[in-house]
Amino acid sequence: MRRRARDLLAAVLALGCGAATGTPATAGDTAPVFSWTGFYAGVHAGYGTGDGNAASVDPGALLALFPGVNNATSTASAPFTLGVDQSGGLGGLQAGYNWQAGHLLAGVEADVSVSGIGGRASGSYALRPVFLVGDFDNYTGMVTVTQDIDYLGTLRGRLGHASSNWLLYATGGLAWAHVKASLNSGHARLTNNLIIAGFPGALDGHASASGFNLGYAVGGGGEWSFAPRWSLKAEYLYLNLGHQLALSIPGTSLQARDIELHTFRVGLNRQVSP
Repeated sequence: MRRRARDLLAAVLALGCGAATGTPATAGDTAPVFSWTGFYAGVHAGYGTGDGNAASVDPGALLALFPGVNNATSTASAPFTLGVDQSGGLGGLQAGYNWQAGHLLAGVEADVSVSGIGGRASGSYALRPVFLVGDFDNYTGMVTVTQDIDYLGTLRGRLGHASSNWLLYATGGLAWAHVKASLNSGHARLTNNLIIAGFPGALDGHASASGFNLGYAVGGGGEWSFAPRWSLKAEYLYLNLGHQLALSIPGTSLQARDIELHTFRVGLNRQVSP
């Protein structure tokens, strides 16, 4: 009985010493090294902001729409530009594959997002057409430019440095978006001294269109694996989506400039295969 008690006490002391020094009791208790290699899929949400459509407005070009106008004495506000500052939220899905060799990681990822990114800009101007018969009238006009991005996506490569359950990476590739744009103008007569009756209907205008834009995306981010097969990520992407849709109405047209976005996202990924 005493010998059995001594053996049990020795075993307990040996186990306690092993735990205190960090020595594993058996080789099978060694914690595995995390690997990023494999397929993954997840969800993300974020925010985007940047430059959108811009319209060139030339009120003087509208004077020629009035019948019998004297261009030498008629006046209009100076030409100006209306630019749309776009912003809004986004959210969607992503999926990809990683290859890890030591600390080096390479991968490919595709994502698609539903977007509430958009904006509008408005500007006013004055017109004073003077007619050959000597009469004149005063008008005020308003132009509105809008842009909305319904959804967008990217297909990108990733290159990064993996250390245990942390990953830092740079990324770049193709970007696309479905864009809607519109131009609207309206006018109001401030006085009514015209002998030539009527208001040129062509003075008011409306045009809209929608379509897909193709461009590129570059950025970077970080990812942290907080549990087996699960990770959280934070990412910044700059998207250049190419030129907006071609639109024009009397006195106003969209400029040929690129649509740009700065997006910030957070996401949750699950590794679905090693």
